[in-house]
Amino acid sequence: MTEPTTEPIYVPALPARRSALAAYGGLTPDVRGAVAPLWTVPPPGREPDATALGDHLRRALADIAQVQGGRPAWVDTCHVEGGPQAFEVGPPSLRPVTGTERAAWQQVACAEAAAAGGSGLGVRVRAARADADERWVEGVSRLLHRIAFARCPLDLLLDLGRVVDGADHPALCWALHALDLLVPLHPWRSVVVLAGSFPRAHPEGYGSPLTETGRADRDLRDLLRHTIGGQRPQPLYGDYGAHDPASADRVSDTGDDPFRGALRYTTTRTFLVGEIRADGPDRHLSVRAQAREIVDTADFRGAAYSLGDRWLQACADGSGPPGTGHPDAWICAGHLQHLTHVARELRRNP
Repeated sequence: MTEPTTEPIYVPALPARRSALAAYGGLTPDVRGAVAPLWTVPPPGREPDATALGDHLRRALADIAQVQGGRPAWVDTCHVEGGPQAFEVGPPSLRPVTGTERAAWQQVACAEAAAAGGSGLGVRVRAARADADERWVEGVSRLLHRIAFARCPLDLLLDLGRVVDGADHPALCWALHALDLLVPLHPWRSVVVLAGSFPRAHPEGYGSPLTETGRADRDLRDLLRHTIGGQRPQPLYGDYGAHDPASADRVSDTGDDPFRGALRYTTTRTFLVGEIRADGPDRHLSVRAQAREIVDTADFRGAAYSLGDRWLQACADGSGPPGTGHPDAWICAGHLQHLTHVARELRRNP
């Protein structure tokens, strides 16, 4: 089946793990064509030598290339660059990512790879880590000068990290200030604003059976659209899917993670989160109970909406596999439903 040829309108920052890769691969063609992920290769599970680090990176690039199928995406390898020998060039459709905090050799290597591949280079600026304005602008300007030899299209990936609700909209003020500083520095091919508000750990006052938390990242998108108006092009919307902003910086989303098990569902303005608290022989009953809580809400869009919604419905009514899966399966379903909803919402309200 041929996929629609559309320009991406949504940039989720996702860890290159089985759960997120499977979710992107499970999107319907119309949704997948609107989504251009920023993949981050997570760190390996132990302190590797150069050979193991290179193998880890090559496997991740192969997995990303396979699921992307020639569609454009950015790939950030910040956790697996132990030295110049660890840098690997992926397929031309995968755009390397650099940033001001990266080593000079990495910036140059990314620019060389982008020039060879022809699909461009992402410049990820982590606003939450910025120094004083002058030093920040100076760092980006220095980076742009260093990679100018590549003469390739550049994309500005403004990463605000975690954002929270606030009456004075601090994330909006910071985003506008950052855009005012950075956009004039270069004729960027695209400008993306990334922000996330999915909880990293149990929200304060965690309720039962479901907790509802605000989507401050989505509110930021609306505020930016309203504030910028028609004065200049709107930045592309980016978030972290149905996961917290630090997910890609961790080896795994299971194990010692304090929030290792949860079903999740993205509504128009909130996240519904149902924690699965205990292991043991009856855990599947807790999972099915949480799934029923979600599908019984007025916000559930029905099993036909996405593969994630279908999984939740099957889990809730017991029509799926006998088991109820592992946290990876719950995260995958959450990503599937979230990515589908956000892409369709952005298409309706560009």
